[in-house]
Amino acid sequence: NQVGGQRANFLDLGGGDNADVMAGALEVINNDPNVKAIFINIFGGITRGEEVANGILEAMKRVDISSPIVIRLDGTNADEGRAILEPNLSDKLLMESTMLDAARKAVELVS
Repeated sequence: NQVGGQRANFLDLGGGDNADVMAGALEVINNDPNVKAIFINIFGGITRGEEVANGILEAMKRVDISSPIVIRLDGTNADEGRAILEPNLSDKLLMESTMLDAARKAVELVS
């Protein structure tokens, strides 16, 4: 609500999830007709940035993700995760450096 948006869904990945879990979660979210943009905010302690990045890319290979994905990635191996995502950025996959900027971008995309 801080940036004018309203969430349709919330998912806490928990710690230590791998790329398959991330891909599966995105597939489920993609099937929700109320979802207009997917905002992923990761501050990983146990959850590793490269696993999140690989999961996002795997999900995008498995299914046609209909909503744009905006990600903010920080924490354990975030640099590695961002490096994996960087060459794949597009109008369907965007990356922001702060949680607030990512939330703003997600709201902007659906406004």
